[in-house]
Amino acid sequence: MQTSTAFKLQERKEPKFVTFAQGEVVEGELMRIDAVEIGEQKKRTVRFTVRDIETNEYQAFLGTYDLVTKLRVEDRGHYVRIRFEGGDPKVQRNGNPMKRFKVEVSEAPIREVPAGGTNADGSPLITDADIPF
Repeated sequence: MQTSTAFKLQERKEPKFVTFAQGEVVEGELMRIDAVEIGEQKKRTVRFTVRDIETNEYQAFLGTYDLVTKLRVEDRGHYVRIRFEGGDPKVQRNGNPMKRFKVEVSEAPIREVPAGGTNADGSPLITDADIPF
């Protein structure tokens, strides 16, 4: 049996969490779309994970109404560019303006995504029932 000294190991870190400042851009391969619960009240939302294809670093961000309507399950494996355009004061919820994003998706995937209800990395897909709005 081989021990870990026979293999080159690298630390795997969790994705950098992005909260989006005005004009901030995240781009790379859309890897995952997951249903998550946040906060003490376990509010359900969607989390997207993007892999920078140059650095191989991962970034994750929560889905807003605008992002969830623009990024689709079939976009997994595609190159995406997401730019935070700012808040829309005309549309508010609980006094907070709706966050607006410019979302661009490659016409063709940069990697084929496994069939059968999995993300680009093989993890299970979310369904419409997992999306809270």
